[in-house]
Amino acid sequence: MSLELFAARPVPDWYDDAKLGIMIHWGPYSVPAWAPSTGEFPRVIDEHGWDYWFANNPYAEWYANSMLISGSPTQQHHRAKWGRLAGYDAFARTFRLEMKDWDPSQWIEPILACRARYIVVTAKHHDGFLMWPARLRNPRKRGWQLSRDIIGEVASAARDKGLRLGVYYSGGLDWTFGGTPIRNLEDLVSATPRARGYAPYVDAHWRELIARYKPSFLWNDIGSPQGEDLRKLLSFYYDAVPDGVINDRFGQADPGESRSIPHRAVMALARVFAPRSRGQPARRMAALPGAHADVHTIEYAAAPMEGTGKWECVRGLGYSFGCTTEENEENMLSVPALVRLLVDVVARGGNLLLGVGPRSDVSFSGAQQARLQGLGNWLKVNGEAIFGTRPWGETGSVTEDGIEVRYTCKGMTVYAILLGTPAGRTIVLPALRFLPYAGVRILGSLSYVTWFEEGKDIHIRLSEPLRESAAHVISITPQPKT
Repeated sequence: MSLELFAARPVPDWYDDAKLGIMIHWGPYSVPAWAPSTGEFPRVIDEHGWDYWFANNPYAEWYANSMLISGSPTQQHHRAKWGRLAGYDAFARTFRLEMKDWDPSQWIEPILACRARYIVVTAKHHDGFLMWPARLRNPRKRGWQLSRDIIGEVASAARDKGLRLGVYYSGGLDWTFGGTPIRNLEDLVSATPRARGYAPYVDAHWRELIARYKPSFLWNDIGSPQGEDLRKLLSFYYDAVPDGVINDRFGQADPGESRSIPHRAVMALARVFAPRSRGQPARRMAALPGAHADVHTIEYAAAPMEGTGKWECVRGLGYSFGCTTEENEENMLSVPALVRLLVDVVARGGNLLLGVGPRSDVSFSGAQQARLQGLGNWLKVNGEAIFGTRPWGETGSVTEDGIEVRYTCKGMTVYAILLGTPAGRTIVLPALRFLPYAGVRILGSLSYVTWFEEGKDIHIRLSEPLRESAAHVISITPQPKT
């Protein structure tokens, strides 16, 4: 199948309707479970640059790299807790022991509580550790995989509860093939494996994951190795999973470009990860070379780049995707912030893929569970304004008393979502025209609602003030005019 035919495929309705997914990072890095609380990805890059980012990387799943950077906080922590001679491989042994009593329901229940519609589970991160009993074993490190079929167990448990399965796989980095430490973008280029057998290794893994688990979402990271035939791989995937979705991180480097200069794929990925440069607005970037994508992924940013089609905001609850003991209430999204982020992303046409890192014993922290439950509680009342909707009109507006409004729609109904709680019993929505027979209600409220036009604005009166909430939804049927 040609790239043109790939591009003609519409985004499957299941994905566009889902709006909320959970990404699970879990592996040997979950044993040390540590990274400095440096800050959110784009902001750190903007303020300090890439060299600072790698030395102070808050992603706990990068522990194997960060511990090798001279003078880094992770190296200092590692030596203080584990000793100067302790290596990363020992964590894999501990990881296997601690997961022996794992039950996939320990993950599925909190995910159902937050009302997510799909789960993306890590099959291989940059450390190269395989989270399933792969037929093609790692040729560089003996036993560097699980004998237990974690991916299969998650897939079965998720599907039993109506969740779609996605699989994350790091195609562009595998530190068992060398390349650490990565201290800057030039090192990142040099770290991309170029061994003759690496492309067939990655391709065989993807094909096994597709054939074995039929994932609804292929979530690749950091690009694909030179020599992998992406057209054949994606054709194989779409034949196996006709309503499947792939992300925009399958791109390949130009083989003619120098290894010492950041190639287009890595630079494009850098822009996708951190689309705002030095405070400038997001810009449309060129697609990764040779890549097709159903969805564009943006890391820690709630606004898409100009001209982007279907997109996904991917971020952790805090500064890391993997579990870190440094995560605390201050650097994790609060429940109100999480609700408003989801609303903002959905109103702009995106999905939110929220990263949650279990401990090595597979449990989620109390702070993580509280946030997932809090988001689920809000969605239990207001989910009809999120799931299965599409953006409506302008991205948003502001009420007379300064509360931001986001809009979604479904069928004949428009949902005006207030990102806050009005102080009184009157809500003024600017620049809207209701049809004379329009029905208006506040989701989850027993307040009696009336409305009238005054100039170019709509005044909505409530019989009683609204209770405090992260966001309130006004349902309007039929759709108003702007």
